Amino acid sequence: MKYTRKEFFIKTIQGAAVIAMPTLLTSVLESCNNNLNGPNSPGAALSNVQGTLANGNVTVNIDSSSPIAKTGTAALVNFSNGTVLVDHPSNNSFNALSSICTHQGCQINSYDSGNSQFVCNCHGSRFDVNGNVVQGPAGSPLQKYATQVLNNQLIIKVG
Repeated sequence: MKYTRKEFFIKTIQGAAVIAMPTLLTSVLESCNNNLNGPNSPGAALSNVQGTLANGNVTVNIDSSSPIAKTGTAALVNFSNGTVLVDHPSNNSFNALSSICTHQGCQINSYDSGNSQFVCNCHGSRFDVNGNVVQGPAGSPLQKYATQVLNNQLIIKVG
C-alpha cells in the first residue's frame, strides 16, 4: 500500500503520539504526587472527634479519653456545619484551623507530629499549627479560630 507524503506524515505523528502518551500521562500524574513520595512523609491520619455547634461555638469534651487530651496530639473535630483541625501544643493551649486546604479545597486529614504540621494528602501542602504555609502548592494560610478551655471542654469560636 502506497502512502502520499501527507498520509505518511500523519501516520508517523499518530504513531509517535501513541508511543509518547504513557510517558506524558505518567509525568502529569506524578507532578501532583511528588511531595507525597519524597523524604517528607504525608503524616498520620488524624483521629476524628465529635463537637457540638451552638451560637457560633463548637464545644469539644477534652477529658482523659479524648484523642486531643494529651499535649502533642491533634485531631479533626467534626460538627454539624463542617470540620476543624485542632492541635494541643501545651497545657490548656489549643490551636484550631480550617480543615480545607487553600490550594484546591481538599479536606486536610493528616498530621506530621514530628514536624508539628498538618498535611494535605491531595497535593502535599503543609501547614504549621498556626495555619501558615510551610510547603506549597498552597499559597495562602488556613483560617485560624479562637479557642478557650473551660471545665474540660474546648470551645472553638467558628462564627
